[in-house]
Amino acid sequence: MTRGRWTRGLQAAALVATGAFALTACTAGSTPAEPAGSAGTGDGGAADVAAAEAFLAPWMGEGEKNLLIDEPLEAPVEKGTHVVYLDVGTPVSAVMWQNLQAPAELLGLKLERVEVGRDAQSINAALNTVVELAPDGVINITLDPIFFEPQIEQLNELGIPIASGSVMNTVEHGLPEAFNGPDWMKANGGVLAAAAVARSGGASEYVFYNIPEFPFSSLELEGAEAKLAELCPDCTMRVVDIPIAELGSTAADRVVSDLQANPDTEYFMAAVDEVQIGLPQKLNLAGLETKGIAMWTAPPNYEQIAAGEQDATLSVDLNLMMWTVLDQLLREMAGQEYEWPDTETRASTLTRITDADNAPEDPVTGYVAIPDYQDRFAANWLAE
Repeated sequence: MTRGRWTRGLQAAALVATGAFALTACTAGSTPAEPAGSAGTGDGGAADVAAAEAFLAPWMGEGEKNLLIDEPLEAPVEKGTHVVYLDVGTPVSAVMWQNLQAPAELLGLKLERVEVGRDAQSINAALNTVVELAPDGVINITLDPIFFEPQIEQLNELGIPIASGSVMNTVEHGLPEAFNGPDWMKANGGVLAAAAVARSGGASEYVFYNIPEFPFSSLELEGAEAKLAELCPDCTMRVVDIPIAELGSTAADRVVSDLQANPDTEYFMAAVDEVQIGLPQKLNLAGLETKGIAMWTAPPNYEQIAAGEQDATLSVDLNLMMWTVLDQLLREMAGQEYEWPDTETRASTLTRITDADNAPEDPVTGYVAIPDYQDRFAANWLAE
């Protein structure tokens, strides 16, 4: 059981919020990407496509899904409750901020965005601002707790909880476990590898594009390596680092250059789908036909998939994700106990393999895992 406590919530908020951006700020100028390692070296023969497809069944978007915490609050949320969102400045972060608007309106929250910045000084200043604001709760997506430990203590003293999303070390910092922590990331990394095997028809040469500044990226890689070694011990998978500073700018160029230098590569995986934005056009110009899959899909990725330009993505229902993080925060603020389901249930509830056959009609809304999720949350939150 996870007991929602103001103290732990506080620490969670502070720690989690700083991680992602701090890493971004401190390591954005990392060294050029280098190949590293392989998925396996055994005598297992060809890739087991049938096993890959069987493993992927929970991630095909079929069957009924439920909210991760499906119990009502003990009391309604007070109107005007002040919640701060830590904005790390990425395109996906902007989408998540927008996804908080509807539940905030439903509950009558005072929702405020604080831009964290991309260097240690900016992060420190932003978290000092959060402490001064003294909100009722904080939502942090991807920011590593290690970068704002002093503010964690201050928030703890004030009794201000923080709920985290895509933060890998909440437990280590005494924070509530995020629903999409390390095990969740490894599970979806395994999905990327299984999808690569299935969609390539059993290729043997792969590459994984890793974003070293994102703590979750190495966990996705770990899951992908383990699953690929299981499905195809003789397959190889190079690992190429792409600095976070290149996302939204030259990441696609780096992928093209890598594939040109390694023409035997048959399929690629990437930790974040921003790597693929604009990539299809550049691959065409370079005369390359290598396809790939990633996760953390942005609207342009959905547009590329619908147009038949991008092979696939591992969609994350970002609306459901943000409503779930807010739900956890509400329980932390209320000191109400809750329990997360098992890792596979958590992962397969929010993620799905998406290709041209099931691409969402609205690329901004993206994948919707539970069509009536708003009504379900409203009922659990005792909202009028």
